[in-house]
Amino acid sequence: MKVNTEVLTDYLNGKCDEETKQKLEQWLKNEPNNRKYLNELKVYWEAKELKPAKINFDSTEGFQSLLAKKSNKKSQYIRKTLRYAAFIAALVTTSLFGYFFITPGNSNRIVLNTEQTEKTMILPDGTSILLAIGSSIEYPNEFADNERLVKLKGEAFFNVTKNEEKPFVILSGQTQTKVVGTSFRIIEEADRTMIKVRTGIVEFMQLGNPKNKIRLQKGDLALFVNNQKAVLKGDTESEKIDFSVKLLEYQNEKLEIICKDLSELFNTPIQIQSENKSQLSLTAVFENQNIKSIIESICFTLNLEFEQKGNIILLK
Repeated sequence: MKVNTEVLTDYLNGKCDEETKQKLEQWLKNEPNNRKYLNELKVYWEAKELKPAKINFDSTEGFQSLLAKKSNKKSQYIRKTLRYAAFIAALVTTSLFGYFFITPGNSNRIVLNTEQTEKTMILPDGTSILLAIGSSIEYPNEFADNERLVKLKGEAFFNVTKNEEKPFVILSGQTQTKVVGTSFRIIEEADRTMIKVRTGIVEFMQLGNPKNKIRLQKGDLALFVNNQKAVLKGDTESEKIDFSVKLLEYQNEKLEIICKDLSELFNTPIQIQSENKSQLSLTAVFENQNIKSIIESICFTLNLEFEQKGNIILLK
């Protein structure tokens, strides 16, 4: 449930159903600042609606009563407008628009950054996170005894508090990142997940596949590309990043399919000179190899040659 202007307005006016009321009361318990904020807002809802006077058009007194009622309505409208203006101002002041706290049945907390700037937050273990615009992170109110598990959607920079007995684990897209204490940035996109390490040592892997895992240090950059289930590693401190793939396996696969994968993985166009050669099949395992090394291996196995034309690789 999102805690927004409409929900809070209904709560303050006693119009919430029982389920919504219970969720809001839990929201108030979870964060002391939420309770403080609501108490401040109550000031704007203290004014009670006035009961309309009975109108009698058959006397001068009744006519005066009608005028009084119109005056009351105008005053109520003004008060209502001022209440909403104050409510909006309070929301801006407390940055409620920036975060929505959701507490599902599993007692996890989800934080979504809806502001127009990156926002800093602190987890229960002291780890600080700079959460990018439109990104969200899910974490428990209390971490487990053996690990500190969080889930990221989007982009965030982590500065993890060191704890060798309780590693920090991040699930993002189809990847898992595991650290003890370090700083790094994770960027999850529709077709890939990227990680850049600033300090310390990071373990980056395909989710559920420990064989497809790499170890990263300061200055390292890694990509996991969803379609090919491949992890690539590069060095951000190099003038030109030269990626190498951790593990890429093919079993009796056509050359045109392999070249299509390599083109996407390394962002390098690869062309095959003839249709006959594109239908050649290959069984191979590429480990810790860059694009040039892989192409050389393919050509050696299939008795081909290659030529570099600008940024295009031609197999012939």
